[in-house]
Amino acid sequence: MNFNNTAETGKTIFYIILIAVFIIMAVHYLRAKNPAKTGLKGMISGVLSLFAVHFWGGYAGIYLPLNLFTSVISIVLGMPAVIIMSLIEKFF
Repeated sequence: MNFNNTAETGKTIFYIILIAVFIIMAVHYLRAKNPAKTGLKGMISGVLSLFAVHFWGGYAGIYLPLNLFTSVISIVLGMPAVIIMSLIEKFF
């Protein structure tokens, strides 16, 4: 891996963090008293936070497009993934 390329390093860090968050969210959903209800709440919060960042993130200098990748990530991983994608967008 060539660490001189900051874009490639940013992508690698993004994917590592995304996998870690996915594992944490899966464990959280499976340990919940009602996994379906907890998962649905996580999905809804992820979608709502993606819409909020997409429409109002420009005021903070953050732009997350509404596309297949960001939509699936926000639905599956919820609000933590939207926060991570926002941080990656802002700082990398």
